[in-house]
Amino acid sequence: MAWLTNRYNKRSSRKLGWSPEWFGASAFDDDLAHKIGSFQQLHDLEVDGKCGPTTYRRIMTDRELEETNNRWRKYIICDGQETEIKWPRVVNLNDSKGLILPRSNYRRYAAGKRPIKNIVTHFDVCLSAASCFKVLNKKGISSHFVIDNDGTIFQMVDPQHEAWHAGKRLWNKRAIGVDISNAIYLKYQRWYETKGFGKRPVLRDVPVHGTTVKDCLGFYPVQIQAYRVLIKTLCDRYDIPVECPTNSDGTLFRAVYDPAVKGKYRGVVNHFHLTRGKWDTANLEMDKVLEEIRNSSN
Repeated sequence: MAWLTNRYNKRSSRKLGWSPEWFGASAFDDDLAHKIGSFQQLHDLEVDGKCGPTTYRRIMTDRELEETNNRWRKYIICDGQETEIKWPRVVNLNDSKGLILPRSNYRRYAAGKRPIKNIVTHFDVCLSAASCFKVLNKKGISSHFVIDNDGTIFQMVDPQHEAWHAGKRLWNKRAIGVDISNAIYLKYQRWYETKGFGKRPVLRDVPVHGTTVKDCLGFYPVQIQAYRVLIKTLCDRYDIPVECPTNSDGTLFRAVYDPAVKGKYRGVVNHFHLTRGKWDTANLEMDKVLEEIRNSSN
């Protein structure tokens, strides 16, 4: 009889600590018994509409698995909505411990109204993401993301809005800014070691703008891995080609790229592709990073 099943479920709930909501119901009634029966049938259990010890253990296992998956699932915020990113260390705009820039530091847009065509990559010339955030905040400028020394991706602005990172309005209004934390100069190597991050790679004679940059610090491998995942996520979300300016042989074009300067290029660029006054991020093999993204998608 239905009332006996409902009474059983009430007593079972008190004893085992479950609630009708676990099965998508709202009360101890026939609807709950039906949904328990459907759950039992789906999991090859005896179908009786009662949440006894066996049914309880099975739904508890399912809930624990879902909780574990949710705990490891990470998101960035795009146009006000959660966008999943397959990277374990992400601090987004909903995190109380985040690095969230004030509205006065960027131009606001309605969701879906900003014509995003590019991702502009920068190094921040700072010792950490927190330092980068402080500098941007103090100067009244912004970038959408910064990747810390340990590979943590901090989101500072929703790509829905125009951050002020590239220089000209033509570039900012159509681009997402991604900073990778790196103080660049060799004198800071000791700081990274004493803080437990280890030595950064040292790069020599980095070519850009027809000349070479003297010795500089490179990026940690974990930062490049995080960058790769972030770029793939953003390119997928905003339909940005996983491409950068290249020479005829496919190698990275290491100078100002006129189509990007004029706002006629879609893809991923370095800051130096927009102006001779910058050389970030000539110390990143962007062409190889993007090739790895394309290969992983095939």
